[in-house]
Amino acid sequence: MIADIYEEALEKLGGDDIPLKFGPAHIVWEDENFDSADWCLEHFDEHRGDYTEADLVVVRDSLERLVNVPDELKMPPTGYDGENPGLFPPPSDWECVKV
Repeated sequence: MIADIYEEALEKLGGDDIPLKFGPAHIVWEDENFDSADWCLEHFDEHRGDYTEADLVVVRDSLERLVNVPDELKMPPTGYDGENPGLFPPPSDWECVKV
């Protein structure tokens, strides 16, 4: 779900990830703070950078879509060390897709 949002935005940007990773959504897409989409939207105009209006529309849309993702999908598992995801498998009821 989160990966789909990112991949679709990346496709709309012609494969250029710079507006996502270094623009007003860098906290979300570069730093992987998926629970910070609201903050990025609130401060979007303060961090517009030198991106085209078309790029910013795609970036804003990605954040707006991310806001609607359930919170339990945005947060890392309790105790996650940030380096060994294999030690923290998702709940058995989640459908996972490798991208």
